[in-house]
Amino acid sequence: MIFAPYSTALKLSRPPLVTIITAVLCAVVFFMQTSFNITESLLYYPDTWNPLKMVTSALAHADLSHLFWNMLFFLAFAPALEALIGSKFRYIWIMLFITFVVGICDSVSVLIGVTRPLPSLGFSGVVMGMIGLSAFLMPKVRIRVFWWYLFAWKTLYVRAWVLAVFYIGGDAWVMFTAQDYGNIGIVAHVAGGLAGYFYGFYWLKDRREEIKDELAHEVKVMRIKQQHGNIRSEAYKYKTEMDQIQKKKQEVKDQDQFMQQIYRMVTTHQDSKAVTLLLTRFNLDTPTHELESLFERIEEWGPSRTLLCLGRLIIHKFDIENRDGRALVYIAKCQNISPEFLLHDLSRVLPYAEMALQTGRLEITRNLASNAQKRYGDLVNCGQCNHLLASATTG
Repeated sequence: MIFAPYSTALKLSRPPLVTIITAVLCAVVFFMQTSFNITESLLYYPDTWNPLKMVTSALAHADLSHLFWNMLFFLAFAPALEALIGSKFRYIWIMLFITFVVGICDSVSVLIGVTRPLPSLGFSGVVMGMIGLSAFLMPKVRIRVFWWYLFAWKTLYVRAWVLAVFYIGGDAWVMFTAQDYGNIGIVAHVAGGLAGYFYGFYWLKDRREEIKDELAHEVKVMRIKQQHGNIRSEAYKYKTEMDQIQKKKQEVKDQDQFMQQIYRMVTTHQDSKAVTLLLTRFNLDTPTHELESLFERIEEWGPSRTLLCLGRLIIHKFDIENRDGRALVYIAKCQNISPEFLLHDLSRVLPYAEMALQTGRLEITRNLASNAQKRYGDLVNCGQCNHLLASATTG
């Protein structure tokens, strides 16, 4: 019986160049092995701990059948992973990381006497790493699997996580129950599979969140295509795209209506209502660039208390992000509206006044430090304010 995955049921946005080059490189190395008898020089012996040989042995193969099956499995999982990871350099590093983990685990298993010191050969450790990584990064993606037994054959669609459990779990079972692994690198298989999964778990969580919605949509499209054919899947895809366009239009319409409300309140001096309404949608979790764009738009309507409150929020954001230079820019903008503009945090008065003095923005220092006793009372060192005010005035 043959049960072999051969491709991912996803439509790739771009050719998986690194995956293709890697497969071609393995084929070229195998051709050189058969033509020039260089296999011995490529092997990795576990007792040598040689990182270069870890790489060369992964690219080499024992025979044509060994190369064929490794590349078949590799091309079933790797192209989609390359597309989902996005960065070619990161993808290459992941394959190298798995290669080194496999080599180190081989050496450790020999060192502690679990396996015999046989040389390693083949890409199967990296292939298992791709299977493990797919279980983390694209667990619900279906993999096309060719099934054949005697005179019956069929294409099955199996989720990536199921195949990962089947292959990695099966090898793990053999590793813990068998007395002898023969010439099969069972330790390399299990180590590679776990290395791929845990690399994703520790370093690709953010990437999985970024692609989650897009991947779920593509999985649904491919499932409809599998069940109902191209026409139905294209119809679903078109409907989804139209829904997204309609959703964006509605968001723009809602935003315009929201800003019209703010405009009416600001221009009729209902600043308290305007600020309350703004705070229902914008806060410290809002990206700073969105708050800056909002400030620029409201600034076009003229000076207002709403603008001062928004400026205070932006300065607070810059404080959190340690972007003092940008904070000074907005302090100056707010002081142009009201020279006695108060910061959100009075403990920042002296640091910003000193910074403005040092960078030659004397007007900011004068505005921050003037009338200190009246404006700040005991909350700010008034003596220091007077000193800064004198320096800015004489400067």
